[in-house]
Amino acid sequence: MTDAETDKVGQQITDSMKTVFGEASPATVFSEPVEAGDSLVITAASWERAGGFGFGTGEGNDPETGERGGGGGGGGGGSSQGRPVAVIKVTPGGVEVRPVIDFTKIGVTVLLSLIAVWRALRK
Repeated sequence: MTDAETDKVGQQITDSMKTVFGEASPATVFSEPVEAGDSLVITAASWERAGGFGFGTGEGNDPETGERGGGGGGGGGGSSQGRPVAVIKVTPGGVEVRPVIDFTKIGVTVLLSLIAVWRALRK
């Protein structure tokens, strides 16, 4: 791989990482306030971002011609997901924070825990 190719791959990786991870900002976590009567309602979210990449090169002999050759390649990917974790209500009387309970996540955790206990007791 030439220096120009290496620089190009490096720039692509840098651009991809910026896209996946972005920059943290209050707008990522907190929604714009919504006015409801004399109250303001703001939602808060939890964000998870992940990414990875890899590349490699190799050399070998062509089994048919016996000529020496090489090649390389690379790839990457990422994900980003958010979910609401709280609702913040601001009134003239004070601030109230109510958690958003994710019953699906709780159910999956309980189910996987029961399976783990069952498998451990089975042995």
